[in-house]
Amino acid sequence: MRITNMMLTNNLLRNMYTNLRGLERASDRLASQKEVRRPSDDPVRVVTSLALRNNLGKVGQYQKNISDAQSWLEITEGALGNAIDVLQRARELAVNGSTDTVPQESRLALAQEVRQLKEQLIQIANTTHGSRYIFGGTRTSEPPYDGGWKGNDGKIEFLISPEVTIQINLPGGDLFGDENSGAIGTLEKLADLLEDDTKSGTDISPVIGELDQVLDKFIAKRGEIGAKTNRMERSLDRLSGTEISVAELLSKAEDADIAKAIIDLKAQENAYRVTLAAGARIVMPTLIDFLR
Repeated sequence: MRITNMMLTNNLLRNMYTNLRGLERASDRLASQKEVRRPSDDPVRVVTSLALRNNLGKVGQYQKNISDAQSWLEITEGALGNAIDVLQRARELAVNGSTDTVPQESRLALAQEVRQLKEQLIQIANTTHGSRYIFGGTRTSEPPYDGGWKGNDGKIEFLISPEVTIQINLPGGDLFGDENSGAIGTLEKLADLLEDDTKSGTDISPVIGELDQVLDKFIAKRGEIGAKTNRMERSLDRLSGTEISVAELLSKAEDADIAKAIIDLKAQENAYRVTLAAGARIVMPTLIDFLR
């Protein structure tokens, strides 16, 4: 087989471009500090990397859900605390009003304060988180108490880990009620009794027991909210640990070994220079070189 100059030139160009591509990949690996930049670099690593990035994205979404849930629960717990304060003050007024030695004028003053407490309780029932009403069930765009209870018992749930959801809202219909039931109805009843000059302390005393029952419900719900808040904190700690572990695995899958990348770059650079040097000897630049 006759070896022509054209064959030598083509082989030289092919080897030179091959070494140049190797030099480019080695340089890119060192500059980016990433082992893979495109699927063709290492399909197995790319699949692993994509799976880890997907897991990392899910962890980030769970963390965001928990953060939003914590904010909602904190506002709910604060509102329940304010409602408990209101009801405890109403109970004190009921105790004062149930004494037969209290004149009617004083009972009327107590009734006025009770009605103010009722209005305050209505404001608490209409507490918002941002633009959403927290006690209205899934009816969060309008006040749950508007001349009567308008909310529902719908649940708002957040996904906090794979296949694990938690209810973050507390429908307040049973707690706050309306003019005839719940905490609002009890305060309305107390105010009416205090204003009625035909009622005695004996008539008012049963309301104290009703207020105690209402208070117990609010305290129990506040305890449930506190337990959920603690659960959110523990879940967030676990997710933080998971995030670190996944990030380490992702680093192992994607990041380049810097020392190895430097050595590879020098090897590719030397190979390219050798190819250029060989080409300079094979491809004669002038006719004089042939005549020599």
